[in-house]
Amino acid sequence: MTRIYLIRHAEAEGNLYRRPQGQYDANITLLGRRQTAALAERFRDIHLDALWASDLIRTQSTASALLKYHPGLTMHTEKALREVDVGCWEDRTWGEIDREYPREHWLFTHDPAQWHVPGGEDYEAVWRRVRDALLALAAAYPGGTVAAVSHAFAIRTVASHLTGKSFAEIPYGDNTAVTTLEAEDGVLTLTDYADGSHLGQLSTFARQGLAGDPLGKKADGVPVPMALPEEGELYTRCYADTWRASHGDLRGFAPQLYLASATRRAKSDPRCLMKLLWQDKFVGLVELDPERGRSSGAGWISLLWVEPDMRQRRFGAQLVGHAVSCFRRMGRTAIRLHVSQSNAAAIGFYEALGFHVLDTAQGVGGPQYLMEMDIEQKVWYLP
Repeated sequence: MTRIYLIRHAEAEGNLYRRPQGQYDANITLLGRRQTAALAERFRDIHLDALWASDLIRTQSTASALLKYHPGLTMHTEKALREVDVGCWEDRTWGEIDREYPREHWLFTHDPAQWHVPGGEDYEAVWRRVRDALLALAAAYPGGTVAAVSHAFAIRTVASHLTGKSFAEIPYGDNTAVTTLEAEDGVLTLTDYADGSHLGQLSTFARQGLAGDPLGKKADGVPVPMALPEEGELYTRCYADTWRASHGDLRGFAPQLYLASATRRAKSDPRCLMKLLWQDKFVGLVELDPERGRSSGAGWISLLWVEPDMRQRRFGAQLVGHAVSCFRRMGRTAIRLHVSQSNAAAIGFYEALGFHVLDTAQGVGGPQYLMEMDIEQKVWYLP
C-alpha cells in the first residue's frame, strides 16, 4: 500500500486578489509563505519517499517547503497535477465572471460536469489526468509515502469521485490543507480530506472571512474603465480624499493637473484608470502610470482609493491585483508607489500585500516612502 499526501498549494495571488487562477502561473503571497512554513513543521517528522508537485509556480513553492526537513529529497514536477484550465476565465476577476457568466459560475462550484466555457477543460478530463498521475506515483513508489502538491478544484474532483459524493457536497480545502489517499492494486482510497489543523490563525478562509463561502462572491468587485472627463468630479474627490488622509490638508494638491494626467492615460489605455463596482455601487479606483519606472522594469500605481465604508473587505487587494495583471502583461517585474510617511494605515495595507520600503523622498505634501512589490513569476523557497 502506498500512502499519498495530496496537498493544496499555499495562498496564491488569485486567492488574495479574487481572480481565477486555473493554469495561470501565480506567485504565492506573504500569507502563503507563512503557510508553507507551517506545512513544513507538520511534515517535519513524517517519513517521505518522494515529493511531487504540479509544474505551476504556486505548487512548486509549496512543495519546496517540505525540503527543509527532508533535504535528501528532490522536488519533481508533473503537469497532470495541474489545476483545471478555466479557459477564457483565466486572470479575470470573479466579479466579472459572476456578472457575465452567472450560470456557469454556479455550475463551476456546484456541478462542474455541466460547466463549459470557451477554452475550459472538461471536468471528467481533470479527474482522469489527476487520477492517472496519482496511480503512476503509487506504482513508482510501492509501499512508500509520497507528498504531492496540487490545486483546490483538482483535489475536490478526486474527493468527489472517490467518495461518491456530489461535487457540491465536497467543501473547498483551505490553502495547504492535506488530503490523505491510499493506493493499492491500482485502486485509490480517500482516508482523510482537507485537514488544515496545522494552519491555526494562518487559515486563508479565516483571514479573508471566507468560511462557508470560499469564493467570497459577496465581496467580489467588478473592474470597469473610468470615463474621463465625464467622471472627473468623482476622480478628483477620491484623489483629494487620498491627499487629505496622507497630509492632513490639501496644501499642494493640484486637482486640474492630476485630472489632466489621468485623462491622458485613460485615453491611451483604459486599463490604466479602473473603477471597482460592487452591486453596481462605486467602491474604489486605481490609476496606473506605465511610463514611470519603465526603465527599471517597474510599473507605477499613481492612485489607489477605496471608499471608507468599503474598507477591510478585500477591495483594495483586488485593485492591486488589477495592477499586477496589467503590469505583468507589459513585462514589468515590480510595482512601485509613494506613500506618505504619516499614513500608517496605507503603509500597513501595502506591507501586508508584499510591498516593502525601497527609499524615502520629499513629496509635495511632505516626506514619503517609495514602496515596491516584486511581481516576477518565480518559485519561492523557504529560508
